[in-house]
Amino acid sequence: MKKNFFTIIALFVAATLPAQDQLSSTPSLLTVKGSGEVRIENTLAVVQLGFESAGPDDAQVRADISGRSATGMAALKKEDVQRLRTTSINLNPQFQYHETKPGTKPQPPKITGYIGRLHITFSAPVEDAGRIISLALKLGANSLSSLLTEPTEEARRTAEDEALTLAAQDAQGQAATLLAALKLKQTAIHSINATDPSPSHRPALRSHMMMADAEKSSAPDLGIEGGESVIRREITVEVEFAPSDGM
Repeated sequence: MKKNFFTIIALFVAATLPAQDQLSSTPSLLTVKGSGEVRIENTLAVVQLGFESAGPDDAQVRADISGRSATGMAALKKEDVQRLRTTSINLNPQFQYHETKPGTKPQPPKITGYIGRLHITFSAPVEDAGRIISLALKLGANSLSSLLTEPTEEARRTAEDEALTLAAQDAQGQAATLLAALKLKQTAIHSINATDPSPSHRPALRSHMMMADAEKSSAPDLGIEGGESVIRREITVEVEFAPSDGM
């Protein structure tokens, strides 16, 4: 009975241990991370302009904003700007609050007027953006909410491909250098993992500009510099290796 018991235990251990040829087939891996960076020119300006108005009557405020924004957007369409759209519309009452004296009933706040805002966004070539912004300000826009510059989508995609190629070359170069220093050789690529593109830096100007009518006709065009964006890609590679033939 004892003999049968130990025989069963021996068979169980033998069955659960990995076979020798399975251990020897496990690949030896080296993990390297490569990175690539490409700088490209920002040729597009993304602009947000506002049409703002204030007054005692909400209908008057809405009519003022509607008229000026219609004029401004018609002019922008003639300039053939890209991605022209309305991004927000707000109409908010302004309140006067009464001081409550001790022993008296609180009085509800009184509406004294309204402030309305309509914002639009569009894209234009950097070299034309200053002139187009100045034109819109002359025709009824009275706030420049934000401005940033960026490359075209085509230029961005091309730069991402170039950065990915550089990242792959960087990873392969690191692997080759390490293996050569350790007198090993690469036998295969086990896995490749490419991360999503890193967000690029886009120069941005944020300001709030209100201009009196008398100033609009004499204001010079704005000067805008596009700068550049940095496109980065990273790639992680697992390389299989073995001893060199001389070892």
